[in-house]
Formats: sequence, structure tokens, C-alpha cells
Amino acid sequence: MSTSDKVFGALKTVLTLKDQVDNLGKDLGNLNARLTRLAEAHGDLRDRVSGIEGYLRGRGESAAPPSVPQIDG
Repeated sequence: MSTSDKVFGALKTVLTLKDQVDNLGKDLGNLNARLTRLAEAHGDLRDRVSGIEGYLRGRGESAAPPSVPQIDG
């Protein structure tokens, strides 16, 4: 193998690694965006569940208490 072949092989390796690092950077950016959307969806879901819990608690408190016969003693 000649010196020029080795140089071109090394250059090819460096360029391939650069492409892989660039792709990794893009993948990390996409992952960051997805995690941001997931966190927002989690917050929205938490708010919805809290609203449902409040509604159910309010309905339970406004319901008439069950009639329990009193024993006079």
C-alpha cells in the first residue's frame, strides 16, 4: 500500500467520522425536541387529571349524605 493510499484512507476515515458526529448532533437535537414535547404533554395530562379529581371531589361533597336512621336512647 502506497503512502498516498494510506493518506486517502485516513482522510476517508476522518470524513466518515465527521459525518457520524454531525448525524449524532442532529439526533440529539431531535431527542431534545421530543423530550420537550413529552414534558409538555406530561404537564397537560397532570392538569387534566387534577381537574377531574377536583370535579369528582366536588360532586362527592355536594351529594346528599346517606340517610342513617338515628337511634334515640
